[in-house]
Amino acid sequence: MSGELLISLLSLFPAAALWLSWPRRTWAPWACGGGAALLWLGGLPVVAAELRAPMFVAGAASLAACFYAGRLVSRNAVDYAGWEGGVAARRKKRDETTANLAAAKVRAKDVETEQREVLALYGMVKAMAEAMSWNDIRPKLEVAVEQYLRVEEFSVFVVEQRAQDSLKLLAKRRLQASLGGSWETLSRWLQENGVALSVPRVIEKPERAVAMPIFDGDKLMGYFYARIPPGMEAEVLLAKTQGFVDEISFAFRRIKLFQEVEKFSQTDGLTGTFRRGVLDERLNEEVLRAQTFKTTFCLMLLDIDKFKSLNDTYGHQFGDEVLRRVGELLRGSVYETDFVARYGGEEFAILLPRAEPAGVLRKAEAVRKTIESAVFELAMQRVKVTVSLGIAHFPRDGQTADAIVRQADRALYHAKDSGRNVVVDVAEIRKTQ
Repeated sequence: MSGELLISLLSLFPAAALWLSWPRRTWAPWACGGGAALLWLGGLPVVAAELRAPMFVAGAASLAACFYAGRLVSRNAVDYAGWEGGVAARRKKRDETTANLAAAKVRAKDVETEQREVLALYGMVKAMAEAMSWNDIRPKLEVAVEQYLRVEEFSVFVVEQRAQDSLKLLAKRRLQASLGGSWETLSRWLQENGVALSVPRVIEKPERAVAMPIFDGDKLMGYFYARIPPGMEAEVLLAKTQGFVDEISFAFRRIKLFQEVEKFSQTDGLTGTFRRGVLDERLNEEVLRAQTFKTTFCLMLLDIDKFKSLNDTYGHQFGDEVLRRVGELLRGSVYETDFVARYGGEEFAILLPRAEPAGVLRKAEAVRKTIESAVFELAMQRVKVTVSLGIAHFPRDGQTADAIVRQADRALYHAKDSGRNVVVDVAEIRKTQ
C-alpha cells in the first residue's frame, strides 16, 4: 500500500469518529483512535523514507483528533443525558398536571352534581313539608326518591295511627314480586334474620337492597326499602338514603301531628265518638257512594233512656260518666268500617255501610243488651242504664240523607213510646199503620 494512501486513510479517522459517535456512542471515537494508531504504527516502517515525516504528522494529528472527539462526545453524552432527564421530568410533571386537572374537573362536576342534588332535595322536602295528608305527600315522595336517590324500585311504609308495630304501605314502585313488596313479607324477613327494626341494613339475599328505618328523634315514623341499581355501590346508596330519610322525617311528623289535631277536632271529647258535623258529612258521602255503586247502608239512632232523671238523681258528673261509658261500649261493638257519632245530648248515631236489615237487627239487639248488662256504679249503688234504638235503611226508607235521618228518628221515638229499651225498625211501623 502506498504511503500517500495510508496518509489519506489516517485523515479520515477523525471524521469517521465524529460520524459514528452521533448522538451518544462514546465508544466510537476511541475505537476509531485505536484503528488509526494501528494503521499509523504499522505503516511507518513500510513507507518510503521521504513519506515518514508526513506519515508521522498525519498519524499524530489523526490520533489527537480522535481523542478530542472522544472527550467531546463523552461530555455531550452527559449533557444530553441531563437534557433528556429534564425532558422526562417535564413530561412527567406535565402528565401529573394533566391528571390533576382531569381530577379537578371530575371533582368540580361531582360538586356541581351534589349542589344540584342538595338544592333539588331542599325543594322536594319543602314541597313535602306542605303536604297535609299521606295522599298529598305520596307523589312528591316518589319524585324525590327517583330524582335524588336515582332508584326506580322502592317502597315506603308509614306507622299506623293506632298500631306502632304495624306499618302500612304508602308508596311502591316496581316491587310486585319482592321482599319489600309488603310490610308483612319484609317484617317477617327482618325477624327471621334477627335484624332490628331500628338498624339500617344492606341486604344481599334474596336481592341486593337497602332497608332503612325512618325516625323522628327516637320515634319510628316509617320504613324505606329500595333495590340497589346495577353499578351502584351499596354503601354509597345506604349513606345517601340515611341523609334522605333524615330530611323527610320532618314531613312525616308534620302529617301525623296534623292527623292527630284533625282527629281531635272531629271527635267528641267526652265520648270519644265523632261529632255531629262529621256525621252529617259522612252521611252525605255514603248516600253518594250508595247511589253510584247501587249499594245500601243503615242509620241507627239510639237514645239513653231517662237520662235527665239520671242527671237529676245522681248528678251531672255521673251523667257524664254514663255518656263516656256508652260511647266506649258503642265503639267497641261495631266494625272499623262502621261510624259512631254523638248525635245530640244523650243521643248517638251509628252508620253501617252495606248493611242488610236482618243483620242490622241482630247488631242493634246486641248493642242494646251490651249496654243493659253493663255495670254503672256510683258509691255503693249499681245503676241500670238502657237505650232505645231506631233503624232506617237506604234506599228502602229514603233517597236522601235527610230522609234517612227523619225515618231513623221516627223509629227511635216509636221505640221510646213503646216502653223504652227496645229496637224498632221503621219498616215495622209502616206495617202496623
